[in-house]
Amino acid sequence: MAAHDRDALLAGWLPTAADPHRAAALAPELLAAADPAPHDAELATRLAVALAGAAPFLVPHLARHPDWLARLSTDDLRAPREGAAYVARLAEALREVADADAADALRAFKYYELARITVRDLWSAPDDHAATAALLGELSHLADALLDAALRRALARVALQVGPPFWTGVEGNAVSPRFTVLGLGKLGGEELNYSSDVDLIYVRESLAAEDGPGGLSPDEYYGRVVKELARLATTTTGAGFLYRIDLDLRPEGQSGPLVVPAEMLTHYYDAWAATWEKSAFMKARPVAGDRAFGWQVIRGLDPILYRSSMDFASVAAIRAMKERVEQESERAGGTFNVKVGRGGIRDIEFVAQALQLLHGGRIPQVRTRSTQQALTALAEVGVLPRDEALALLDAYAFLRRTENRLQMEAERQTHRLPADDAGLARLGRALGLGADADPAAAFRAALDAHRVRVEAAFGALFADDDVQRLLDLFQRQVPQLLAQPATRSQIELLAAAFARALGAVPDTERALNNLDRFIAGVGARTFYYGLLLDRPELVERLTAVFAASEYLSGILAAHPRLIEPIFSDPNVLVLAPDALRAVLAELRADVAAERGNDDTESALDALRLLHHRELVNIGLLDLTGKITLDDAETGLTDLAEVCLDAALELARVELARRGPAPAAAAHGEFLVVGMGKLASRELTYGSDLDVIFLYDVRDADDQALLEAQEHYARLAQKLIWALQTRTRCGACYQIDARLRPSGNQGLLVTSLASFARYHAGSAQTWERQALLRARPVTGGARLGEAFDTLRRGILLRPLPPTAAEEIHRVRQRMEVELAGEGPGRRDFKLGRGGLLDVESVVQYLQLLHGAAHPELLQVDRLTTQLGRLQQCALLAADDAAPLRAGWDFLQRLSSRLRVIENRSISDLDEERGDLDALAHRLGYSSPQRAGGARRALLEDYRRHTAAIRAVYERILLAASLP
Repeated sequence: MAAHDRDALLAGWLPTAADPHRAAALAPELLAAADPAPHDAELATRLAVALAGAAPFLVPHLARHPDWLARLSTDDLRAPREGAAYVARLAEALREVADADAADALRAFKYYELARITVRDLWSAPDDHAATAALLGELSHLADALLDAALRRALARVALQVGPPFWTGVEGNAVSPRFTVLGLGKLGGEELNYSSDVDLIYVRESLAAEDGPGGLSPDEYYGRVVKELARLATTTTGAGFLYRIDLDLRPEGQSGPLVVPAEMLTHYYDAWAATWEKSAFMKARPVAGDRAFGWQVIRGLDPILYRSSMDFASVAAIRAMKERVEQESERAGGTFNVKVGRGGIRDIEFVAQALQLLHGGRIPQVRTRSTQQALTALAEVGVLPRDEALALLDAYAFLRRTENRLQMEAERQTHRLPADDAGLARLGRALGLGADADPAAAFRAALDAHRVRVEAAFGALFADDDVQRLLDLFQRQVPQLLAQPATRSQIELLAAAFARALGAVPDTERALNNLDRFIAGVGARTFYYGLLLDRPELVERLTAVFAASEYLSGILAAHPRLIEPIFSDPNVLVLAPDALRAVLAELRADVAAERGNDDTESALDALRLLHHRELVNIGLLDLTGKITLDDAETGLTDLAEVCLDAALELARVELARRGPAPAAAAHGEFLVVGMGKLASRELTYGSDLDVIFLYDVRDADDQALLEAQEHYARLAQKLIWALQTRTRCGACYQIDARLRPSGNQGLLVTSLASFARYHAGSAQTWERQALLRARPVTGGARLGEAFDTLRRGILLRPLPPTAAEEIHRVRQRMEVELAGEGPGRRDFKLGRGGLLDVESVVQYLQLLHGAAHPELLQVDRLTTQLGRLQQCALLAADDAAPLRAGWDFLQRLSSRLRVIENRSISDLDEERGDLDALAHRLGYSSPQRAGGARRALLEDYRRHTAAIRAVYERILLAASLP
């Protein structure tokens, strides 16, 4: 390459270097010495600039090997080198190398591959998790290949000196113990850094033997091998060195044997190893020697490392170890240490390892050596919140790539940041930060942001105060479980899990109160606590419910068996009726199997379990915004209809046990008519079921009719019993049948003919209103069709001229006598401008215009009816809009007040309950001052109800005036 061409290319690439001045001084020498000349001059220039600017210690190696720059130019720098590829390439490189030259050949192989990895590191984004994992993996697999090759040379040299490793066994046969090298720390985790020690443990197979080569015992023989390995690996020659070997993690540290028999290793970790030693061994991996034997040793220690029930003291020990390391770092002084400083790499590793120790015995998926893989696995199984795991992964990638760039400077094992801005700017440029600004400032900002997130995650894990608060809660409710060592450790684990989950919810106090209720409900039934430990994602979801809903929390506290099916799949949406029936059949079979008897009690309990399970499921989907309010109301209505249908079947079975039905009833039909919100598919949480019971028999005399009447009355009573009776699993619904002819004074069941006569004679306007929302929900199909025909006929009759006045009069009585509004208290169902104002306007218009527009008489949601009235030009857009907006607002408020605070669906008391929490759940905020959300909610309430009342007065009140 001509000098002027080289200078032009250098001018283009020098600004991209970590240190442009250093690159300007060193890169031209590399390019001038390259032999053969690289085919791609621009790529070679870019390579020389990158290596000279960020890793100047590699320049002498490149100068000694002038062909390396050309080799790098043709190497595949995009894809990571796999471990098998390193082994094959190294075997080829050593194939004809004499033993005396092996050390230099191993070093040359290392530094070429290190140059290649350096370029890949510099040219990939530092926040790329996959790239970080691949680069650290390459550094680890390169070390594996070099250590294994060095071990082979060491074994060959010792065998040449004293003989091959064979001893006489107890049966007189020749035996050779298997030998493996276990890598721990970052090497074991396949996350080795750029210039790291390699933490090793040498393990041999345990055997009773004598008469070994040279009179040496197995320990003495392999002691010579590992010393030869250390000489090959650690000695610095003119070609560099391979690795610094650290054996301090072996049993008993520096005072322990160099080579550890497998039996001794297992015994040591079972009986003597400290928590930090177990934590370190979690990363163990065979890196050289007999790898199959190495994995056998590691798998044998799994039950010791990952106990099914870890004492919480393990986590405390990890924290204490971390604090000691941190204090030592601070005493040493100097700049931030990316490895052991606060918010550094070690904090992230401690979070992952502590959670692995706590949960690995129960959740094998989290038993992984890599910190990155551990964080991902912990998030996948729900132990670690996903956003927290992602923040830790981002920080880990940034800090590890920063560590690599620090060590690229001179292949020194350093972790401290430069003290000057020039050094920080060099780091920033090497990481691709601050291209258009100050790279030192950009690096500081990125580092500070990552450290804050890491410290927060570490603090959340080791929050002693929160854990103790929860332990006190368990102590109050189930002291017997804390008095027993086995169950105490289980409760300590669970307290830690709930403490972490509580840190992620907005209303900690509500969550704690509901958790207290839940523990009281569960009592000493350890099955449920074990379930929560086995399924840690349930803890997070439960805590979110405890923080959000008094109503749903009360159901779960009363019925803890629901937690597994409800939370098993957070993506399951509202079940359709057929699916509900299938679930009910499964529940009945399960309950019957538990009790060994499929009787009425089992059927009643299965019905209640279905009701509670789906009610909580719908509430959770609603609270998390996965379904709309309309979806929730439809789901609640479908659930009620399935329960009514099952209750009717149970009632029939119960009556049949008493004897056959009367002849007239045997050929008659019975019908349950849903009224109100059940009919219009607008049921809300905790709603009663408004129904009327009808029957019809044909060709029957008075006596037969009387017998049928009595039979169907008993059937209706049994249906009510099936839904209202409280069993060990609670109750389903309260039934309200007051909308029947003559209300509470009338018969519980009415014949279709009597119903028709009543509405032809004495029925009042409000009863005709009620028929606007009336539809068959279960019972005889023929009778259902007959009812629909009769209902439509009644609604088509001319409306009395005083209808508007009567509707207004009834509405006013409800507001004055029942709503009970006053300063600070609102009733958004019965009160001024409430839901009944909207219903009254819409129903009056339906009755008034139903004959001319029959579609208005269909049973539908109120918002659908509003749309129809507007389409028929019976309601102006200026009136429809405030009615619809007000209805939606009040319905949402009603639903949230019920599900969050478990209060009456119409009671809005400004002085009672936490209206701020309710307001926040409805999307209001307090950006400027405390209580702002509450005030904004109340202001919207006043605005909507005033707008509703204005439309009410324009339409209904005006029509009622003479």
